[in-house]
Amino acid sequence: MAETALKKYEMEMVIDCIYHSCGHDFSQYSQVSMHRLVENMRLEEQLAHIAELIPKILHDPQFKQQLVDRLTISYSQLFRDPQLFQKLCTEVFPLLRSYPRISIWVAGCATGEEVYSLAIMLHEAGLLQHCQIYATDVSAAALRVAAAGKLRFSLTQEDQQRYQASGGKCKLSDYFNAEQQYTLSESLLSHIIFERHDLIQQPEFISAQLVLCRNVFIYFERELQNQVLQLLIDSLTNGGYLAMGVEENIGLCDNFKKLEVVSRKAGLYKKSRV
Repeated sequence: MAETALKKYEMEMVIDCIYHSCGHDFSQYSQVSMHRLVENMRLEEQLAHIAELIPKILHDPQFKQQLVDRLTISYSQLFRDPQLFQKLCTEVFPLLRSYPRISIWVAGCATGEEVYSLAIMLHEAGLLQHCQIYATDVSAAALRVAAAGKLRFSLTQEDQQRYQASGGKCKLSDYFNAEQQYTLSESLLSHIIFERHDLIQQPEFISAQLVLCRNVFIYFERELQNQVLQLLIDSLTNGGYLAMGVEENIGLCDNFKKLEVVSRKAGLYKKSRV
């Protein structure tokens, strides 16, 4: 068997073992991303072959417990893509004001910086007091970091600039307690519920006026993208808004026809009314 074919076969065995042993299905994740992550894990474990991960998955409880965290990428940034937050302020928040109670879902929240950013903008718009934000991720480790409300790094001038470009009205540092390792203000954090959720294997659990699922689809194959996009659409109220990563092209998904484009540049879409 050629080396490339052998590695592909080993990858399939590892992914199949993960599914049957841990219940997590990575079979429709991007093959390029999965191969890179699994190969990194092989190197970290100082193994000669990918298939040698299988005994560890089956017989090493600590390794098994950390598996999902090591195979998912948890990257987040305060006010990433300011054009989205601008559009939320001008296009979405006016609609949200018409609701007595507002439900928002941030799917794939990683370590929390995006949901913190959203809470700040909702606060400045006078909407946060009427909001319940649900922040979910498949990685338990990422959720623990996010739920603590503590930034992983100190605030920078670049963070402040992105905040201002997003329409921020104050000093970003006002929302974080520097004496507590830059912890988000409790008055904002109290409006966020952090919960583990697997977009691939669990159904929608909320009816929301706004759903954000940004920079998650880049790790999925097309069939899985279509499946998860349907779940996100089903989670939206009629006329609700969906925010995706600006580099994610969901236009090729079959379910894209159920959305209206608000701004491709900002990655913002609206569910067509039935």
